[in-house]
Amino acid sequence: MLFIYLYPLTVLIINFFIKKKKFLFNEYQLDHQKLTNNQASLVGGYFLIIPIIFFFYKSYLLFSAICGLIFILGIFSDLNILSSPKKRFLLQLLLIFVFVIIKKVEVFPTRINFLDENFSKTYWSYFFTIFCLMILLNGSNFIDGLNGLFLGYLLIVLTIIYQLNLSSNFNLLNEKLDLIIYAFSIIFLFNLFNQFFLGDSGAYSLGFFIGYILIEIYTKNLMISPYFIILLLWYPCFENLFSILRKLIKKKSVLMADNEHLHQLIFILVKKKFKMKDLFINIISGLMINFFNLIFLYLGSTDPGNTKFQLYLLLIAIFLYVTFYFIIKSVLEKSITFYKN
Repeated sequence: MLFIYLYPLTVLIINFFIKKKKFLFNEYQLDHQKLTNNQASLVGGYFLIIPIIFFFYKSYLLFSAICGLIFILGIFSDLNILSSPKKRFLLQLLLIFVFVIIKKVEVFPTRINFLDENFSKTYWSYFFTIFCLMILLNGSNFIDGLNGLFLGYLLIVLTIIYQLNLSSNFNLLNEKLDLIIYAFSIIFLFNLFNQFFLGDSGAYSLGFFIGYILIEIYTKNLMISPYFIILLLWYPCFENLFSILRKLIKKKSVLMADNEHLHQLIFILVKKKFKMKDLFINIISGLMINFFNLIFLYLGSTDPGNTKFQLYLLLIAIFLYVTFYFIIKSVLEKSITFYKN
């Protein structure tokens, strides 16, 4: 109960001094495209990762250590100490590889017969898990471009876990999940109204956190479909995969940032259609995307064990994403003042 009162007060006080001292204070840009004229610090992840590590370190020491190292890697990125995307990618890969191999983390069974047959006899299941976590980490960073977008998405996922009682076999999470959701809600509101941003440190580490949590939930509750887990994480993962495909087609480096993600295009479109402050356009754009995701994640939660149902929802969500993407891009390209690559 003390946490409920002290946590928002602590965040408020620390944020006040951060602004005063301009710690990690940076004019926020979305892949080098400015979204607002306001300035805010990149410390949002600190307020979530530190409590998470505190909650988990006694029972899940390796997870806490890797989560902390990924967080530090993100800090180096935020400070431009580690500005090379290639080096960040390789360090992420090393940390995820060590974690998966030592902890023996597997997304298994997949309910795809030929994959399960090969995974059960080889180490391919570990490499598949590493691939999934890497896609999620970087996809999480991609969608952390609008106020409240990534945190809002995580709140939807955590609330579904709570409502379905999926953490009952994950004792520590089950005990702390209500506090974690409460902390996420507080930081979501601060982030939504431009008080601070997650930064690479927050996006990377929280992506790792939610990915590991959902893998653990699935492996301890095989009654749910693995495609329900994929559905819960579909948006950041597909954002990354779609971005990679776009860049490969255009013969660009897949590691370099661009300004052609769906949330960026939606922001530009809303800005062109409505005369409002950038901050309000930012918030509205993020809420629109999360409302879209809420519909599919809620529908998936009504029958989490039904693989066919989850696959249908995934395919429809992906189809609509791609359709919206090209429609919005086409509308913007017809505009005289459309952005330059």
